[in-house]
Amino acid sequence: MKKLDTICPIVETIRIIGSEPKLLVLRYLLDGGKGFNELQRLTKLSSKTLSSTLKDLENNDLIKRIIISDRPFRVRYELTEKGKELKGVFEEIQKWGNKYLK
Repeated sequence: MKKLDTICPIVETIRIIGSEPKLLVLRYLLDGGKGFNELQRLTKLSSKTLSSTLKDLENNDLIKRIIISDRPFRVRYELTEKGKELKGVFEEIQKWGNKYLK
């Protein structure tokens, strides 16, 4: 692995959050916590893709998985404080999109 001082923070951030599935999940979780089925309905991702995306975001400490009940088994996904700090980034992307994609 490269030394920390030689890593570009922009490139490293894009590596962590830059796929379309990750951006979709983060975007919807910025509105509040959601269950797996709700995220799947909103993002239209396959079960396999959503599952791996959630695991990756959890491993990078951007989301947390909270067990709501054992029977029936239900979980809820929420942003961590680290994940919530991306709100400004999404707001800027939205501003750019509103300006140039209309």
